Amino acid sequence: MVVPIIFGIPLHIWLGMLLFLLVLFQVGTGSGLLKVPFVWHRRSGYTILVIALIHGSIGAGLWFRVLKFR
Repeated sequence: MVVPIIFGIPLHIWLGMLLFLLVLFQVGTGSGLLKVPFVWHRRSGYTILVIALIHGSIGAGLWFRVLKFR
């Protein structure tokens, strides 16, 4: 199996950047800096969980050489 490279950057790096932005959003909504309904705080938490699992799985697959770059 291969990890796709998008615009010259591997997919797991893109997912890591997305996770960083989602965590910033999560902290902002949880601390009250960003005023959004609570449902968005909950949805972003679930999204963080799913993307973190995918990101970690790809990283572990690359580390243990189960996955390769294209």
